[in-house]
Amino acid sequence: LIKLGDRCQIGGHRGIVAFLGDEVEGLPGGFWVGIRYDEPVGKNDGAVKGKRFFECPDGYGSFQRPANVAVGDYPEEDDPFAESEDEI
Repeated sequence: LIKLGDRCQIGGHRGIVAFLGDEVEGLPGGFWVGIRYDEPVGKNDGAVKGKRFFECPDGYGSFQRPANVAVGDYPEEDDPFAESEDEI
């Protein structure tokens, strides 16, 4: 069961479930899951054709079919470019 706020993974990308619903105007009919990705791998900002479904920065949002969304304990991945304690 997918719930709002669940951590999730789609392919190799992680995020949070930010929207659940039928009939997203501008997309084919059926049930959609709105994802707010942890990184800029999405296609939108939570809006479709000017109608807002959830909030996120541009490029961090996506609408997926439930079959594509795995929910579970998917913590945010460490930033590979973050400063390290190790010196180089």
